[in-house]
Amino acid sequence: MERILLVEPNYKNKYPPIGLMKISTYYKSKGDFVQFHKGLLPSADIASFDRIFVTTLFTFDFDMCVETIRYYIAIAGIKKVFVGGIAATIIPNQFEAAIPGIHILKGQLTSSNALGYNDDVNIDILELDYDILWDIPYDYPAADSYFIYTSRGCPRKCSFCAVKTLEPTFYECQNVKEQIERVDARFGKKKNLLIMDNNILFAPHLAETIQILVNLGFGVANNSTKKNNEMSAMIRSLYERRKIGKSYIHLLQRIKRVLTNIKETRISNADKEKLNPIQQLILDNKDSELLTQLHEQHQYLIDFFERYNYHKIKRYVDFNQGLDARLFTLGKAQLLSQIALKPCRIAFDDINTQEEYLSAMSLAVNSGILHFSNYLLFNYKDDPKDLWNRLFLNVDFCNKHPEIKSLFSFPMKYASIEYTDRSYIGALWNKKYLKSINVILNVTSGVVAKENDFFFRAFGRNVDEYLEILTMPDDYIRYRDYFEKNGLIQHWTEEYRKLTYEQRGELIEILSAVSTETTAIERKHSAELNRILLFYTIKKNKMEQAGSYYLQRLGTK
Repeated sequence: MERILLVEPNYKNKYPPIGLMKISTYYKSKGDFVQFHKGLLPSADIASFDRIFVTTLFTFDFDMCVETIRYYIAIAGIKKVFVGGIAATIIPNQFEAAIPGIHILKGQLTSSNALGYNDDVNIDILELDYDILWDIPYDYPAADSYFIYTSRGCPRKCSFCAVKTLEPTFYECQNVKEQIERVDARFGKKKNLLIMDNNILFAPHLAETIQILVNLGFGVANNSTKKNNEMSAMIRSLYERRKIGKSYIHLLQRIKRVLTNIKETRISNADKEKLNPIQQLILDNKDSELLTQLHEQHQYLIDFFERYNYHKIKRYVDFNQGLDARLFTLGKAQLLSQIALKPCRIAFDDINTQEEYLSAMSLAVNSGILHFSNYLLFNYKDDPKDLWNRLFLNVDFCNKHPEIKSLFSFPMKYASIEYTDRSYIGALWNKKYLKSINVILNVTSGVVAKENDFFFRAFGRNVDEYLEILTMPDDYIRYRDYFEKNGLIQHWTEEYRKLTYEQRGELIEILSAVSTETTAIERKHSAELNRILLFYTIKKNKMEQAGSYYLQRLGTK
């Protein structure tokens, strides 16, 4: 029996490490011991492992990934460490330069032969092992979802996209039904279905795939199901972990959390008599006695939660990578309308595809699809004005189609895959505008809603107002109400509108060249620019401490 350690660097991410979860399924099927860790495992615990797999995600997390890999190599030796995932596949040369001799598993793991075995198992098509997520305290927001592929690759080969490197060949998967059913058998039904295809509308057998999803309980008329009894899988895992001597500390914490969150108003007196002693052991931190009770009462607890989770939940399908507007037809839109699609994500990465995008949206709405979330790439070859125009087109489209129930635009800043940080700036963008967009999106939690008032408030009523907002001091954008109330935004606007076109360009250059806006005024500029740069020295905390002083300094009081 081999001992396998799966590692994810300690970056924040919404989705669990799908590749590692498949590798876990493979090794557990062989009877091997598998443990998952996020970040740096204490050195004393590493020596016992025979193989260590470190995944990588975004190229801009390169430094953290390299630090993590070096840590495990220093303790276990380079022969035991295998590195894979998205970043390692996209920029393998950088990883090899940083860590000479590193063993990189590029692309999809379609054969276990790549790991030195001769059983030739296609690890890439295996179901996910959700059990490893209980090895760590980190909670992935989307963990209660199926993550499947119905197809791999994309024929488009867009210059900005890494899919052509990660999945160079387009093909349809043949085990969609099996993936979901195997997860159900081990872990119970998950809530939502996240389909990770890069271009599912290109698939020749889309109709058959849609029918499979409907049959599995994801149709518009059959997407209601009983809430999953997760306690059954957790108790089974707890028993298995104790049996093989695997850590269960984080799993036990999850079980405790579920037991202490039971609403007593929803349970009978008989259940209270059974549960209260167990809950008291949790409150008293008597883990040894609690483990005994969980073992003795395991069947009762499983049965109880089967009754307790009686209510139905709605399950939805999400084509997480987005749908290609250029491939929409009425027939495909009608196929998509057969499943509980929420939201329908249609990519709108280029203003030049406006006609195809609006056509796709119309086909979707006319087919009964009413929930949308659209990806809008920016900071690539686009002009900053293009982003406002695309956002406004969504708002305007919703005004013309009041039957739409939700539409959230999701601007996505392009980060060059050749960069190992987030510093890339598109040829037509600048650092100040990108920072301002980031401030706005932080306030709106990264999305832009369809409502007029919301959009105009955040991004302006027209392109000129939008560019003014992007030029404002960061705190004026972040705390718009506060700085409007004390009049500083109005005064800043007056000064800004006095500037010539050339002076406005120079202002942007100045603000883009400094790391902190408050220092922009330290160098000599023209009287007009020095005047407006004074506003950038005033942060909200300064105004709260000495507002009168700063207003007098600006000559506004």
